[in-house]
Amino acid sequence: MSKPIDVCLHLILPNALKDKVLDELLKHPEWVGPFTTHRVEGHGDPDSIESPAEKVRGRAERVRIEILLEARHVDALLAELSAGLASRESVWWLTPVLRAGSLA
Repeated sequence: MSKPIDVCLHLILPNALKDKVLDELLKHPEWVGPFTTHRVEGHGDPDSIESPAEKVRGRAERVRIEILLEARHVDALLAELSAGLASRESVWWLTPVLRAGSLA
């Protein structure tokens, strides 16, 4: 891994925001390290479920993006994402990365 990383930023987003968020991440290679995307289902707050089909199922389709980066870039990245993509349905949390590397 060429960039030093010490945190993982986890984003949970409505599917409709996925491409916009990915575009924003790709605009900032100076902040963003490797990241992955996953399809997930959100549970918990029934008021945050928009679709009638999701209300019946009791869960909402979401995208989880896990971004490895340096902690010093987190606030700038979150500010950039919030500026154009603010949504009460989008949540985030930060976890420490104790070690990372490649198996090669």
